[in-house]
Amino acid sequence: MRRVLAGFGLVLALLAQPAGAQQKPRTPDPKVPAKPAGPEKVLMCGALSNLRILLAETGGNPAAIKTRLADPRADHLGCTRVGRDRIEGNAERVVIGGTAYDCLKVKETSLCRWTLSGVPAEAP
Repeated sequence: MRRVLAGFGLVLALLAQPAGAQQKPRTPDPKVPAKPAGPEKVLMCGALSNLRILLAETGGNPAAIKTRLADPRADHLGCTRVGRDRIEGNAERVVIGGTAYDCLKVKETSLCRWTLSGVPAEAP
């Protein structure tokens, strides 16, 4: 019985400590180099319908999309991954079924390319 009470007392003592006393924040190790901040790539398609087909066929899984686009024999549906440094701005926006899509201007082309919007769709 004393062991149970002693264990219960220990649990209460641990719970009574402030949250900051239980864990110290992790500081970055100066010996470990930081991950290079290269331009992140964005999935873009020439036609909105093709973007929606690709997302449906891959379940929207980024790894599955990347694998499909890397396969030269796969149907890419006119989709590619474009670096953020090549994006000039938003040309058009549409919301379908509660999901927002943007057609973004890309450097060195006069056509915009469709992607999932980074901005959520407004509530109806």
